[in-house]
Amino acid sequence: MGPLSEITKLPLITPRPKVPADRRLGERRQQKSLAKALIGSRPILERERRKRSERRATPRVEVQLECEERVGPARYFRLTSDLSTFGIGVRRGCPRKVGTRLKLLIHLPDEMDCPVEVEAEVVSPYDVHGGMRLAFRNPSREAARRIHRYLVFRMKARAI
Repeated sequence: MGPLSEITKLPLITPRPKVPADRRLGERRQQKSLAKALIGSRPILERERRKRSERRATPRVEVQLECEERVGPARYFRLTSDLSTFGIGVRRGCPRKVGTRLKLLIHLPDEMDCPVEVEAEVVSPYDVHGGMRLAFRNPSREAARRIHRYLVFRMKARAI
């Protein structure tokens, strides 16, 4: 074999492959902007400050609230075990498959006759005994503000 040409020694330059848009990336960006709008540049309470290892935009608070789950025409009533501005955990009941999207109506004590309506996605089972963890997908600003306001009130009440 003869000597290699100079062209074969040059690195191969190819265009980057097109990466499909990740819908969750867009949802995370929207959650971050909502979280920034809710808590601003400085947290309301010292407890709200996130640790570097904490991925959650706002803290999870243990609360028991009535929650109505709607999947198509079916309705199921559950009690929450914890709540954050962008997610909820329910301890009891038959869990749905991970990735299932459903509509939730959360009955907050500030306006019991007007529940907060959010679309949620099942992200994991709660534990081996049942239940599930749900992440809110694209909540409205009003829904996020109302949930956040309730959580701040609960944390202030615990601090006293």
